[in-house]
Amino acid sequence: MGIFDYHYLSEGQVKGFDNYKYSCIDNSPIAVYISHPFWNWLVKFYPEWLAPNTLTLGGFSLVLGSLFLVSAFDYDMNANSSGGQHIPNWIWLVCAICTLLGHTMDGTDGKQARRTGASGPTGELFDHGLDSWATVPFTITLFSIFGRSDFSISALRLLCILISVQLVFIVTHWEKYNTGVLFLSWGYDASQYGLTFFYLATYALGFETWKFNVFGNLAFAEVFEIGFYACCFGSLVMSLVNIHKAYVIEKTGRQSSLYEGILPMVPATLLFATSIVWGAMSPTKVIDRDPHMFLWTMGVVFSNIACRLIIAQMSHTRTETINALLVAYMAVTGLAVMGVLGSAELNVLRLLAVVVTVAHVHYGICVVRQMCAHFNILAFSLDYLKQRRE
Repeated sequence: MGIFDYHYLSEGQVKGFDNYKYSCIDNSPIAVYISHPFWNWLVKFYPEWLAPNTLTLGGFSLVLGSLFLVSAFDYDMNANSSGGQHIPNWIWLVCAICTLLGHTMDGTDGKQARRTGASGPTGELFDHGLDSWATVPFTITLFSIFGRSDFSISALRLLCILISVQLVFIVTHWEKYNTGVLFLSWGYDASQYGLTFFYLATYALGFETWKFNVFGNLAFAEVFEIGFYACCFGSLVMSLVNIHKAYVIEKTGRQSSLYEGILPMVPATLLFATSIVWGAMSPTKVIDRDPHMFLWTMGVVFSNIACRLIIAQMSHTRTETINALLVAYMAVTGLAVMGVLGSAELNVLRLLAVVVTVAHVHYGICVVRQMCAHFNILAFSLDYLKQRRE
């Protein structure tokens, strides 16, 4: 077996994908009247040989590229603080373009799949799997505008914002695990267009524009923070309403018991709680010393958890409550908080970041290859469709 031929999916999961039917509701006003009409028009210009997964990966790469670009100028997230070197304004124009293009490519990949006859569970898993990882670059890149000292928030509070974004994502798929229907959050389209506009405004007006208090000592960045929590709360309430409707009113709930229904939230809850404990109780204040690495590591583990949940709900199999990456993350957190790591805590965090990233990338590649082999398709080419027609 080659290095990427490991089979992470069980036989039951692979067979479960054979009966999968895509069911999604995206009925936000922005999606209905702006996004989908535009995407339906745009996709007609795509060449028919263009694989949908190429669009998915391209969109994610643009988002990730924005993070790397900002990090190159502001790794400590202090450049836009008082006395900092300041991130060049042109970078925010690049971020605006990358965000809009990334969202467009992410929104048109499924339409390209249906247009070319390449729709299937592999593409959906690839799409949503990368979306779960994109929660990290979106959050870090946005709050780099404010810096970390004046009129801004602490690294620990930034972690809480990231958790709120991730909670919206995981709850959406937890809802589908219970109802069989993916109800896309109304905040998703709004957030992407909002980010694009905010980056453009920062490019045109300068980051200093946002350095002010809105009410008393409440900074504009803190208003942003409250907005994230409000959206998170709203999405959670709507998901609970839809789950209640499925089980109590329509009697269409997919799980056999309350325990089975809430199971997917166990690993995510453990990750969120562990991250807050590590960030708040770290003896060396590691989240302040390297916020990028802390949030990146946590985000990779989250993406791995989310991918496993997506696989479970798509294959109609039981979700996993624990996995190796989460165990490793929790173990390192325990050692760090107890003071065992001492001054080596930051180096151990950076080593953990490398390990979980490599492990997650290996997991993703192997899963996609395993599914492609099962369905006899190619991930980034549509040549197999030509062969089938012939």
